Amino acid sequence: MRYRRGASAERELIKMLEKAGFAVVRSAGSKKVDIIAGNGKLYLCIEVKSTHDDRLYFSEEDYRKLTSFAERFGGRAVIAVKFINNGWRFFYPANLEKGGKNYKVSLQTKNYLTFDEVIGRQRSLEGVIERET
Repeated sequence: MRYRRGASAERELIKMLEKAGFAVVRSAGSKKVDIIAGNGKLYLCIEVKSTHDDRLYFSEEDYRKLTSFAERFGGRAVIAVKFINNGWRFFYPANLEKGGKNYKVSLQTKNYLTFDEVIGRQRSLEGVIERET
């Protein structure tokens, strides 16, 4: 059941990325990352998670696999979380809160990105403020 839910979330995100003009490859079996997407300007290495809960824990091993692959590939590492009944939230690994051995994201995590921010269609308010100061 958990695999099916995760694969379904991956396929949903792939459709969103393709509709936004990205070429997308899904890595079945999730070796290092779940999805690799690019549009000639932006390259994303995405780990996809899905949960019915209001929080999710991301292991240190998954964190290392994602960030090291993205660094070697030359893409931006992104964690995409589908909070079922609450929509998608996107996180850069460096912004995750660490608690013990794992990283935690929740519906209360403030430093998340929207889909439009991740794909570069819209800048975050934080990014606009940093550029203007």
